[in-house]
Amino acid sequence: MPINYYHLVFILTGLFALLTVLLLPIGRSRAWLWAVAALPWASEVLQLRDTTLTLPTDIFAGFWGILTLGGIAFYAREVRELWQHTPLFRWIGLYFLWMGVTASFSNDVEVSLKFWISQSAYWLAYGVGAIFWLKKKNSPYRLYQDWLLPSAGAVMAICVLEHLLLGGTRETLDNAIRPFMREHTVYGAYTAWFFTASVILASLRPSIYGLAMIFISGAALLLSYSRGGWLSALGALGLFGALEGFRRLPPIGRLIASGVGGGGLLITLLIFFQYNPEILQAQAYHSGGEIGKHFASSFDVKQNESNLERINRWFAALQMIEEQPWVGFGPNTFSQEYSAYQRSLTRTKISVELGEVGGAHSEYLTAASEMGILGFILLMGIYLSTALGGIRRFWTAPSREERGLYALLVFPLLSYYLHGFINNFMDHGHMAALVYLHWGLFIHLSRETVPSHYDQVYRVA
Repeated sequence: MPINYYHLVFILTGLFALLTVLLLPIGRSRAWLWAVAALPWASEVLQLRDTTLTLPTDIFAGFWGILTLGGIAFYAREVRELWQHTPLFRWIGLYFLWMGVTASFSNDVEVSLKFWISQSAYWLAYGVGAIFWLKKKNSPYRLYQDWLLPSAGAVMAICVLEHLLLGGTRETLDNAIRPFMREHTVYGAYTAWFFTASVILASLRPSIYGLAMIFISGAALLLSYSRGGWLSALGALGLFGALEGFRRLPPIGRLIASGVGGGGLLITLLIFFQYNPEILQAQAYHSGGEIGKHFASSFDVKQNESNLERINRWFAALQMIEEQPWVGFGPNTFSQEYSAYQRSLTRTKISVELGEVGGAHSEYLTAASEMGILGFILLMGIYLSTALGGIRRFWTAPSREERGLYALLVFPLLSYYLHGFINNFMDHGHMAALVYLHWGLFIHLSRETVPSHYDQVYRVA
């Protein structure tokens, strides 16, 4: 970066921490919101032995994780009712319990236990924190509009500006986004998330602020050079647009639209996968320049080294699942284990011999290879509960306000689930905290289906 932003991260860490301490006696809800505002600034800035400290989020995860854990112990009755009446809460609880079990059987217990502890702290601080510390049902709107989006917009604006100063090329991108992002693929997932959220927020509550956020996040997403980010945002927003359009159609119109849309999508995919990759990319370059060519290469599974290496990692993950189907190799151990499971037929020019770089390029195969089949089932239970449940509530919401609340939660989260087919980012503080925050927000919105004793949880703030 032309400007060193490491000092800024340290200053903001101190500022957010100070504001938290000052506001804590006034109200835990207000103090917790500063942890949410700090989330987009998460930066890997300190190397402590073999552990990388991410500021400011690791500090908030520790502090709010402990505080929330105390709240769970103090309000055991209400949390027990939450467990009994909220299936999503049970899925998540069992998922983290099983992660701890598989960590104890890991091929590298130290690595897996560190990962389990850090992920649990993030879930307690941001996920359970959203259940405990948000008081009002419509809080997700204000959380996004007043706290999360402005902070994320500032980070994305800095990254875009630095990237343009460095030339705006793919080669200069990784330098432009540090220390806020480790590399460009997680930047793509991050910008896809906030671009999706910005479009939905602006469509539901049009404003200059919303348009500005679309412009900033859209520029960041475009310049991320992340094909996964582009496709995931396109998929999430495409589904949002389709559902919004379907709601306004009569039943026969929905049937016709489904047939036409499904047929068009099938033909498009057939063209992409059957067309000569070189011709397709040449035409894309003629229409959209380097970005168009890069997007078209997403569907090249014959010559593109990046795509072929993904397939290599997927086959390695499948071999690992076959060998250890019950408890897996341990959370966060894929990168150090998969090299022995690469096959000569799938290896590429960019495959590494020691296998200590990168992940499985799939959130789903990562879960199955590291935590076994049960870990995969539990993760899918959470994903389906949030995605399908959120879409159902979005579709059946009685008011525009409630429909907007669910749209703002489910579609950015869906962009990550789609991206999870070709990449995995839960070892990045940015994405883990965002995902867990939204899981907690879904539970927060479901509180009207829980008995009255459950309401006492919200008065701890």
